[in-house]
Amino acid sequence: MAARAANITSIEAIRAFATAMMAFDDGAEDAAVQLELEARRPAAWIDELSRYWPKEVRKASDAQSEARINLEKCELTIGGEDRRSCYDERKALEKPKRRLRTAEEKVQAVRRWKVQIRKEVEEFQVQIAKLRQFLESDLVRSVASLRRMSEALEQYVQRSVVTNGGG
Repeated sequence: MAARAANITSIEAIRAFATAMMAFDDGAEDAAVQLELEARRPAAWIDELSRYWPKEVRKASDAQSEARINLEKCELTIGGEDRRSCYDERKALEKPKRRLRTAEEKVQAVRRWKVQIRKEVEEFQVQIAKLRQFLESDLVRSVASLRRMSEALEQYVQRSVVTNGGG
């Protein structure tokens, strides 16, 4: 392998770059923490919904049962001659039926979304772990390497000045 010449014009630029990388490390770590906290919010929200909608199913089911009982009572008191008189009771039964259907659909949707959100959060956590691995090892090694380079270059410059007679 042929040796390559380095065209370094500023040792201070190397030091400044190492310092900037450390600042990046601090900012990236803070951002990773914030992102992890934010990633938990949708999962917590979907967990809350997974408790809410089954309760709504029970409420709607109870309301439907009550409305059905009211309709049956009405039909028994009227008899077979004029069933149109129970119009209000029939109408009152439709609302909890719709609510029950909606709540059951929401329960199914929440189940699907819960699986999807957990999968996405897990994938996100893998990416955050990779970022942290980079920050904790590769970036630290790179900064240390830059510092060693700047020190070696500083020593080289000092030796050059001494051997060349200071000027």
